[in-house]
Order: sequence, then C-alpha cells, then structure tokens
Amino acid sequence: MKLLEKMLKTPSVSGSELHFQKMLIEEMKEVDDFVITHHSYNVIHGINKESNVKVMLLAHIDEIGLVIEEVLENGICKMTNIGSIRPEMYMGQQVYVVKYVDGAPVYVNGVIGYTPNYKQGNVSVLDLNLDLGTTSKEETLKLVSIGDVVIQKDTYAHLENNCLTSRALDDKIGAYIACEVLRRVKKNTKNGVYFCATVGEETTGRGAIFSTSTITPTCTITLDVGSASDVNYNSNANKNIKLSGGPMLSISSHANQLLKAHLEKVAKKHNIPLQYVVEISRTYTDFDNVYKQNGGIPSMLISIPLRYMHSSVEVCSMTDVEYIITLLVEFIKDMNESTNFDPFKE
Repeated sequence: MKLLEKMLKTPSVSGSELHFQKMLIEEMKEVDDFVITHHSYNVIHGINKESNVKVMLLAHIDEIGLVIEEVLENGICKMTNIGSIRPEMYMGQQVYVVKYVDGAPVYVNGVIGYTPNYKQGNVSVLDLNLDLGTTSKEETLKLVSIGDVVIQKDTYAHLENNCLTSRALDDKIGAYIACEVLRRVKKNTKNGVYFCATVGEETTGRGAIFSTSTITPTCTITLDVGSASDVNYNSNANKNIKLSGGPMLSISSHANQLLKAHLEKVAKKHNIPLQYVVEISRTYTDFDNVYKQNGGIPSMLISIPLRYMHSSVEVCSMTDVEYIITLLVEFIKDMNESTNFDPFKE
C-alpha cells in the first residue's frame, strides 16, 4: 500500500509523466530483472527476459488535468483541459500548479473560482479561473508559466468496506496491480512477464502503440478502470457492475476468446468472481491500440470497477484489486510454451 500511496501522490498529467516513471523505476528496482525505456516516457518493467512465453500487462500512468494557457492582466490564469475532464468537478477546489524544476515537481497553491457569467449546469473550461492570489500578470508569471499543469490536491483516503478514494485511481490502481503481480510472481514462474507503464492514454493513446516496439508478447492484458453502476451515479454506466463484485472482463469484438476462456478457467479454479461488460467495438482504453500491433496480438481487457470516474473522489474496492492480482498471478503461473491463443490451432 505504501507504493500505491506514493503513486497517487506523484503527479503525472498526460505529457508530464517522466518524474513519475523515474520514481517507479526506483521503487521497482528490487523486483525488475530489466527495464526498457522509450523517448516517449514509456517504461517496461520485466522479469525472465529469455523466456519464450511473454505476458505483457499494460496500465497507463498518466492522469487527466488542466494546463495554463493564458495569464490575464489581473493575474488570473485561464486554462484548457488535458484529457476528458469534467469542468464542474474543479469548481470551488483547491489545486496545485505543478512546475518541474531540474526534473522534480514544485507545487504552487491555487484555487479554481468561476467567471461572473457562470451558469449552473452548463460549465465549460472557459468558466474556470485559476486564482493564485496575485493581482497582476507580472506577479503571476513570477510564480508560474504558460504550459504548467494543474491538478486537484491530494484526496487519498480509506473508506468503509475496504474502499479507497483518490484522484487518479484512473489508472494508477491498474499500474499498482501490475507492479504487485510482478512482485508476487517473480519467484513462482519462469515465464517472461512485462509490465508496460504506458503514457498518453488520456490524450493520444501513444503509449500502447509504442509498447510492443521492442518485444513481441505472447499475449497482452490491459488493466484499466471501468464504471460501476451500483450507486446509479452515471446513467451510461455498465449495468450490474458493483464494487467488490470482482474483475470486469470485456466482451468485445477484439478480445481474444481463448485468452478470455483461459482467464475464466483460472478464476473458477480460485473462486474469483467475475463481472462482464459489453464493449463491442471500442473500450476507450489502451486495449483498443495494443491488440493491433505486430500483425495482431491476442489481447484482453480487465477493468477495475470504479465510481465517479475522472473526478477527485474516484472510489474503488481493494477487494477487487486483490481479486485481480490473484487472477493474474495464477494465470501467469498456469501458462507454458504450449498455451495456445490461436483458434485455428486448437
């Protein structure tokens, strides 16, 4: 849990992931057999590089946020979004402007106010004012610069029934799961296991595309969050998905059916409940890009049920997290060179 807390407290807005990646490399140095880096900021952590069996786990470490686009003469900053934010979630919030000095984050306190013509229920990014307490453009530019990113302040907290709330559980909870899988499986398998901590999922999807540039995995499993519907906060959420109900498996046209069946077999053997979500053509995750690489890779998406996605109070269940870690550890241990995901070679 200390690693998860550190991950959630370390900013990594899409396009500014380098500091987070360096932190994670340091934190995983006792687990990793090797690390592969890429100029895009992608990082692959791995064990058993010589194995012919190569299981790749993907989870994006970038988070949504805002970026300073303009400083007005009165010192107020105007911003634009990085990723699909919900502007109303930022109003009345304390925030940090994150500057990077010699590669390390420096935090400037601010608040998000609103413009006089703000109309409740129809909020846009243009309605948001970043107020640093300054009174002139000159004073503001002594503290921040155009291009500095803005995040909501830390909200990491434990809730009842083994629940956790924080900003950026999307998708640092997936990255934490992948790290724990590597840690737990290291002494229990000779299979190659690769965790690609992808960048840019919230903006361009580039991390997933670059992930297979140096290796050709036997299969890939993307870990990301999916909307729970157990509190009816989102009318578009997948029906009957609840916290602590187990991993969400994607029913989609691009999911490899033999890989899905293998996961189901392992889940049944170890009494891990599963939930299903129908996402026929797009899942809006790294899964949509990685399966297309290297002429087509057998791939699957496992989602972590999440409430209040893309807010500062995202909520997940650590029970689901443990289910997914166990599922993946046992799945990896169960694989060998004869494991087949080609339906024409059954």
